[in-house]
Amino acid sequence: MIPRVVPLMVLSRFELPAWAMRWLNYVPIAVMAALIGQELFVHDGTIPPISKNFELWAAIPSFIIAVLTRSILGTVLSGVVVLMVLRNFF
Repeated sequence: MIPRVVPLMVLSRFELPAWAMRWLNYVPIAVMAALIGQELFVHDGTIPPISKNFELWAAIPSFIIAVLTRSILGTVLSGVVVLMVLRNFF
């Protein structure tokens, strides 16, 4: 609890400069990219060949659907369906 409460208490008393606020806006994007990148490119500590990396192939149509529709449900469903098809037929 201390690592969460202390920064909140300290930072709530100060006004952060504009450059720091702009920098902090990129933190969630960077964390999400790191989590997704690790899941897409590394399996069991190794990097699989691109022809066997079904998660990466499923991410491509999911990304396209996410950009076009901005729908979380559509993105997740497309990823699950494409991954299911790839795993069952290849």
